Amino acid sequence: MDIHRRKLLATGANGLVVGGAGCLNDDSGSDETAADGSGNGDADQGSLAPRARWIPASAGSELYFSSTDLETVRSHEDALRPETIDEVPFAPHGAGGRVVGRIETDPTFEYVLEFGPSGEAGHYVMGGEFDLDGLDLGEPVETVGEFERFEAAGASIAASSDTLVVVDPEIGSVDDVLAAGIDGTDRRVDGSEPFETVLERVGDGTLAFGIVPESADEVAVGRSWSVAAETTAYTQVLHGTDTSDVTADELQSELASSAPFDRLDEFSVAIETDTVVATGTVATTEFRYANSISKRQAGTGRPVRATVSVDVETATQSVTVELAAIGSGRVEVRDGGGTQATLTERGEEATLEYAVGDSETISVVVVGGDSESVLLTEPVEF
Repeated sequence: MDIHRRKLLATGANGLVVGGAGCLNDDSGSDETAADGSGNGDADQGSLAPRARWIPASAGSELYFSSTDLETVRSHEDALRPETIDEVPFAPHGAGGRVVGRIETDPTFEYVLEFGPSGEAGHYVMGGEFDLDGLDLGEPVETVGEFERFEAAGASIAASSDTLVVVDPEIGSVDDVLAAGIDGTDRRVDGSEPFETVLERVGDGTLAFGIVPESADEVAVGRSWSVAAETTAYTQVLHGTDTSDVTADELQSELASSAPFDRLDEFSVAIETDTVVATGTVATTEFRYANSISKRQAGTGRPVRATVSVDVETATQSVTVELAAIGSGRVEVRDGGGTQATLTERGEEATLEYAVGDSETISVVVVGGDSESVLLTEPVEF
């Protein structure tokens, strides 16, 4: 059965590149709750995963988040490919990376969490072992629970014995992050059903990423890889999407030839009202992860992120790409003939027209400076 119209939503970043993300109940055995770096000894707070605990409601109307469970990555270093480990970000980007880059002794973080407005981030929480030598912070301006707060290096910084918080003051408030993390005040997860759904689906993913609009009328996206000794699980979730014109079997057939599904040993698709969940597995020894801003480059600049929607109309032999969000840079729409359209503004769209019998591979690429990453590669036949 032909799918005459299908809509795909792709999200990506030159920091967490498509090739992975999203996860249901994985079998990874990773334990983010044990590695949440509570910093205040509160058992209730410590039971929450970092991305549920530390993200406040004020973090952005269209929230971007990415998190890396470095403790799990290290525990499976013998099974992971060396090039995969080399791509995992062991330090944050942006303002967080610039602060961490000035620490004299290399920190050993158990996790790194980044979040904020899509295209900006600007909020960074790291848990683990570190010291602040080399930062020249001066005297703390305030003490909040077990955290000392500083204003230095162009950032708002708060540190306890095992948690480091960095916020770009032009983007967010370190006070809001501390209130959410220490007291549970105005957490995003408590007031956003789409965000709660995405977090539930990505579970304890070792490498997790998502974009969640504030409005329940827009599509929220989550992706994660959950690394275990033998098998790495992948999940992708779209919440708030129209599923009226597609079945799970049809969508699974369409996804089978696109990344990362074409590299999985097996995968399945489930449709639950307005939520689509695709899950699959790959041997951990074969797991490949692409991160165009690697741990060696962390802190060199802000990653370029974008969200696009793609409509494939087989009845009219056309593909329409709409730019839903971007911080900076541009999105290029390419086929076998090269770049066919460039999108730079939110809401801008481009339609590529073809003839009956044509077959093409559509690529949507986010470009920033000298770097680029593929958001989506989609084979189409008309």
